[in-house]
Amino acid sequence: MPTSKFAKFLYLGFGLKDVILKSFNIIDNIFIFRCALKKSVKRCSKCHSCEVRIKETKMRCLRMVPLGSTKCLLEITVHKFKCNSCASSSWVKLPFSVGKLPMTKSFVRYVLSLVKLTTVKSVAGFLGVQWKTVKNIHKDWLKDKHKKIRYKDLIYLSVDEFSIRRGHTYMTVFLDIRTGRIIYAVEGRSVEDIQPFLERLSRKAHNLKAIAMDMSRSYIAAVKEYIPHVSIVFDRFHVQKLLNEALDTVRKNEREKYQKEGLNIGQGERFLFFRNFENLDKDEQVRLKRLFELNEILAKAHVLKEQFRQFWEKRSKKEAARFLLRWIMTAFLSGIAAMEKIASTILAHYEGLLNYYDHPISNGQIEGTNNKIKVLKRSAYGYRDMEYFKLLLLDLHEKSVQVV
Repeated sequence: MPTSKFAKFLYLGFGLKDVILKSFNIIDNIFIFRCALKKSVKRCSKCHSCEVRIKETKMRCLRMVPLGSTKCLLEITVHKFKCNSCASSSWVKLPFSVGKLPMTKSFVRYVLSLVKLTTVKSVAGFLGVQWKTVKNIHKDWLKDKHKKIRYKDLIYLSVDEFSIRRGHTYMTVFLDIRTGRIIYAVEGRSVEDIQPFLERLSRKAHNLKAIAMDMSRSYIAAVKEYIPHVSIVFDRFHVQKLLNEALDTVRKNEREKYQKEGLNIGQGERFLFFRNFENLDKDEQVRLKRLFELNEILAKAHVLKEQFRQFWEKRSKKEAARFLLRWIMTAFLSGIAAMEKIASTILAHYEGLLNYYDHPISNGQIEGTNNKIKVLKRSAYGYRDMEYFKLLLLDLHEKSVQVV
């Protein structure tokens, strides 16, 4: 192919309109384009005057987008100019390069397009570069993309934690329920860990109405202290989980009691207690009823668990409040220690449960996001750069998570 056609190819294929092609070679199956800058680019980097003289010259080698699997390099002569207008000295700025990185802007865009499809390790292997190079390109792009949060758009948030490594090390995430986007992530789950973000919400999130959460003491204390005007809504799925755990405690206690008498009650039937009764098939319902005929305490505990589900279906907050008080009294009078304990917990968090009728939100969305986070962690076998990991979390609602 003649040099003139290669020059046109550089412009059309790589977007390099500010260079003049001097020569083209293929060495060790690598395409090397040797170029010089056009006169229009040879200007002062500070005042942009064209009245400059060359002080120093060097060769830069930039990585370009590959042609298939074939590596492409751009070798270009650059100059350090002395400006006759402002008397400053500076190296010429290449409009198609990324600062001091040895690569063109088109190559960076190509890397970012590949990262959307697969892992950093796979992209690095395909392009023949260090994984750290790919990571830093993606990291810088994520920093720029997520440097601003539109706090005025926040109405409902959800907060939860997940384990980031063994040894009870946790990370707290805040999610915008309206968009499904994680807007903040921080290592830890104490009041001190989330305080800076809550103070920012207090100053900027003027339309924020409520935050959905579990019954974590630290989260409750932090919200009440730093954004007291925002309602706390306890997650319905977390409450139901606590009821299931209380019911399972009753089942275990009763099983142990009957085993001492040589009877087997509830062994291997755990799942029957957790599922909603109407979702069981006829055979499962019959098995469960037989257990209740043998053990009245199990029957009472199960009825309390099933009855509480009605709380979320009341027509008004006032009706829900009356139901909740009746349920708590019934649980206290049941004589079942585990159910009395859960009744005390619900009574202590009475207001946050009733707030559901002012703001019908839950942690359902963030629980689904937690599953995506687990896949993200597995795909990289963990993350050493926690800043990069946090940025990936902010972008998780858009990225399709791939498993290595």
